[in-house]
Amino acid sequence: MNRSALLLALLLPVLGCPDGSADQGPKTTRPASEYDADAIPVKVAAAARGDVVRTLELGGIAEAWRSARLAPSAQGVVETLNVQLGDSVKEGQLLAAIDTTALDLQHQAAQRAVDLARIQLKDAETEAERARTLVQSGAITTRDADKAELGLELAQAQIEQARAQAASLQGQIRLARVVAPFAGRVTSLTVEKGEFFSSMSGMGGAPTLLELQALDPIKVDVQISEADLSRVTEGMEVNLESDAYPDQRFTGTVTLVNAAASAGTRTFLVRIRVPNPDGLLRPGMFLRARLKVDQRQDVVSVPPQAITRTDDGNYVMVVADATASRRSVQPGLRGDGSWEVQGLEPGESVVVDGQFGLPDGARVRVIGER
Repeated sequence: MNRSALLLALLLPVLGCPDGSADQGPKTTRPASEYDADAIPVKVAAAARGDVVRTLELGGIAEAWRSARLAPSAQGVVETLNVQLGDSVKEGQLLAAIDTTALDLQHQAAQRAVDLARIQLKDAETEAERARTLVQSGAITTRDADKAELGLELAQAQIEQARAQAASLQGQIRLARVVAPFAGRVTSLTVEKGEFFSSMSGMGGAPTLLELQALDPIKVDVQISEADLSRVTEGMEVNLESDAYPDQRFTGTVTLVNAAASAGTRTFLVRIRVPNPDGLLRPGMFLRARLKVDQRQDVVSVPPQAITRTDDGNYVMVVADATASRRSVQPGLRGDGSWEVQGLEPGESVVVDGQFGLPDGARVRVIGER
């Protein structure tokens, strides 16, 4: 072989491969969604069939269902103090009392006056009856009989006055005692046994010896807007949460939807009654209340961000075979994390991230799913 033929034999393999490499055989074609650099990256979610629920989440402060600031009407030394701060008490239980020694003595004197007036009334009745008999027989004059009747009236007035005085003193003694008007817990105590309590009002308002609060149940007041007023009714069940007990849920009931809006805010007060048998919830705690105000059962829904609303209508971008297609839909109830739609079948994938400006028929690459 001459030199030219040898050189040609050496160059043929290189000239047969434009890229300078040996032929490696046919290449494998992969789906465009996996490698196509021109495909638009999107995230998708599947349309689901189930219930769509809308709830209102509102915040409120726990308060005692009943609360009373108690004090005796009389002033004096605190002679009896049967409770301490935090004690639980029963309805009708004696909590505290002012020393009533002077009132007791006055009441005893008033009772003796009542007893004396009763004797005098008996004598006056006997004398008046005797005078009526004698005047008929002419033994005494009519004037004498009138005097006897007047004496009877005076005796009746005297006993009524004595009884009123005794009753008044008895009332003052009773008002010197502090009795629990309902069962609850003592949440404030301003005096100790032996201290002098004054019933005179000061700069801070009416004097208070102790405060009693009923903590089972408690109440939570929340405010709702006019738009939600028709959806909240008395008797509705409410779920509540507290940061103090993150793993617990409490259940309450709407007992009041106020008939008038609150001044200034134009919102309506809703009162929730919450059973509190274990005393876990305390006045002043912040609670989050959730009220289920609407529900659709067994419907198709998608995440709210999948729906694009325009003047021409509402649509979603449906992904199939690495292609996004625009699909008109009819939105229904918008729930807490899903939106009811008509025009989709369960299981169809819709774009939830990357749909804005996405052309109809565009090639897409799925980079995540919800």
